[in-house]
Amino acid sequence: MNDGQMTPSHPPKDSLNHGIIAYASSPAAPLQGALDTLYLPHLAELLGKLTCVSKGVVPTEPPHDTSQSDAYLLPHEIAMGLWGQSPHWGPEALITPCHWQVGMNEVVMLDPAEIQLTELESRDLLEAIQAYFAEDGLTVRYESPMVWRAHGEMFQGLPFAALEKVIGRNVKAWMPSAGQARQLQRLQSEMQMLLYQHPVNDQRSLRGQWTLNSFWVHREWSHMYKPPYPAQIHLQLQTANAEQNAALWCQQWENLDATVCKSLLDALSRQEDVSITLCSDTAWRHYRPRKASMFNALQRMFSQISVRNELRALIQDPTTP
Repeated sequence: MNDGQMTPSHPPKDSLNHGIIAYASSPAAPLQGALDTLYLPHLAELLGKLTCVSKGVVPTEPPHDTSQSDAYLLPHEIAMGLWGQSPHWGPEALITPCHWQVGMNEVVMLDPAEIQLTELESRDLLEAIQAYFAEDGLTVRYESPMVWRAHGEMFQGLPFAALEKVIGRNVKAWMPSAGQARQLQRLQSEMQMLLYQHPVNDQRSLRGQWTLNSFWVHREWSHMYKPPYPAQIHLQLQTANAEQNAALWCQQWENLDATVCKSLLDALSRQEDVSITLCSDTAWRHYRPRKASMFNALQRMFSQISVRNELRALIQDPTTP
């Protein structure tokens, strides 16, 4: 899924020295196995000169109320908080067409990536429901089969859960609970009825494919934070993480090591302020230069930091990241 990575045209120089690497680790068996062969010399040297100064986890359970906004987000989406920034819930959002599987006691979202929606199908569906969106003040435009860009006051003030949070889980638990969300929930109900007999779904049913019976609203990090950004978020590992593609994940990690990690290492050698934040789906670890204790200094003299251990620490028991 395209997470809509965006950076300012001319990012502040200082921000280039602060890197946030999303999807740096995963509990998926293929990627865990890849850690044993991953060679990241620049990251290893960088982490050897930095110290993990803070770490945290993001709740995996639905929040009790919308004031617990961090529960809706992924670690790299809330990492700007390390610089004192808070997310802003504005009128911009992404819409992903999806299939909700209705059970006895819950409604579960199936993985949109497995729907294999074509561009023609996606455009036909959007055309059919465009007028209904417009009636509710939403401007929606096609970007890719699974991503429609939307803008409207309906979204103002509402936090939305990232897709990764909801896939395979009860969608109702992740719905915004604010009274303002009732308009959105009504629109979703209308779309379920409209799409039920849409020709695209008729043809997909004949082919034994999942039908499209709803949509999910979510945001990208650039919707929540306005430039200038204090740090650069790197999303290159996202596709490999979603597909559990170990070969691609290693390739992308090695590219990040040769570019982002090397750049940070060079900046550190110039005695510039540098930090790196490594994120998984559930946790983050933030590293900065800090004078180590005598014990840690001696420990580093005799044992080199293990990149594998640092990355695996991102997916350990959330109570002890």
